Amino acid sequence: MSAEAELAAVGRRLLDPAALPLERLESLEDSKVPVRVFVAARHDAVTGVLCDEAVFSLRHYDELLEQVLPGTRYLVGEDDAARQVRLRQLHAAQAWLDARRPPETSTEPPQMAPGFRTWVAAMAREEANAILDVLEHRARTGEAVNFAREYAFLIAYRMARRIIGVPAPEKVPGLVRLIVMARNVMRPGPWLRLKDELGDSVATLVMLQPLFGHVFGTVVRSNGAIAWLSRKTAGPALDAIDTAFAMPQIAPDDSLLSALVAVKPQFADVTDYDLQARSVLFELMGALVLIIGKSLSEMAAFTTSPAGAAAGVDWHTLVARLSDRGATVRDHDAVVNEVLRLTGGSRLTRTVRHDCQWRGVDLKAGDRVVVLIDAASRDPAIFAQPERFQPDPARPYVTSGPLQGPHVCYGRGIAWTIIREAIVATKGRIMPADGASLAVFAGLPDDLPFIACRQ
Repeated sequence: MSAEAELAAVGRRLLDPAALPLERLESLEDSKVPVRVFVAARHDAVTGVLCDEAVFSLRHYDELLEQVLPGTRYLVGEDDAARQVRLRQLHAAQAWLDARRPPETSTEPPQMAPGFRTWVAAMAREEANAILDVLEHRARTGEAVNFAREYAFLIAYRMARRIIGVPAPEKVPGLVRLIVMARNVMRPGPWLRLKDELGDSVATLVMLQPLFGHVFGTVVRSNGAIAWLSRKTAGPALDAIDTAFAMPQIAPDDSLLSALVAVKPQFADVTDYDLQARSVLFELMGALVLIIGKSLSEMAAFTTSPAGAAAGVDWHTLVARLSDRGATVRDHDAVVNEVLRLTGGSRLTRTVRHDCQWRGVDLKAGDRVVVLIDAASRDPAIFAQPERFQPDPARPYVTSGPLQGPHVCYGRGIAWTIIREAIVATKGRIMPADGASLAVFAGLPDDLPFIACRQ
């Protein structure tokens, strides 16, 4: 049995209410590193691990970033003084941007406030319609639309460009060209070409994807080839951010980069302001380009599949539910999260801070705990009929990570808003081709055929 199959089997066992909250999985351990690996799958155990900062650390992610990009950090990392600086930068930049829009009264965090999300939604609609206008002629030619590459990842890139404010590097690294060439040779259909904005989106995605695999795919020790590839591909993306900081006038006025440059005088006490701000931009750019594009593609693939039909949701149902003007924002968020819950597949890792007993399981400092978000999202103790599409704002979705604590996802509202608007914009313009199924390359969605609708 492969490690992945064994992990899935452990996940199923742990959903038993009588099981311990954690189970050791030696197949994920490395004989060269004296670290034990445990797995959490039940919803209560997963949320407990994600939220118990006193026992479980995120330094694992900091260490992996340091291996390939010294000095670079994510907000998804240890909650230390430097992370607090990055949060202050984000909040100050958000306040600067909010001051440029009509004032509002809201009890939500700034990044979840209605006015901010309305602003994001307006941009997403504009970008979606611009892309769909270009694809409109396919209704006459009959040429298929590659939903993953020509829509999902492209709108994710264009939104990142507008919200973050960092353009693609002027020169595409040679290694990125080789990876794209390998994809073109190995995959049937039209080639991906590194020109215009579609090419920029492909290049940016290829530059960032190996690093995400290195950081979030590693449990104990990263594969040496992935670490090397991450260093070579992500470096140019960081260089592009440095270039943009040196010439902030090239960024949109209402971008995060412009805001971070504007609020810099408020941080006279921070000697490494640019380094910390670069990390903020780098993380959010990666999340927007990679996670939103991947999520959109996988949601479309699920709702065009037999599994989606069995769950009670197809693409047209999804579009209709998200187009419902009588529904609230929370209702729409629940629909997005419900489909994300059903697509599943993600996992996170935490490191045990000190020797302890946690919920009856003896742990040692340095032990790793892998939390299975996909299993927790189908825990029948929490989600009645877990295989059925039943969106409800009251459901405790963990599709974007912890439900509370300092590591609640900062960009969740941005992501849910873009995903919703991108899906709604397709109504009457593109739709799944008959028998459409998702093709994958290097672990990412690569092709999902849609057709353009005749107006």
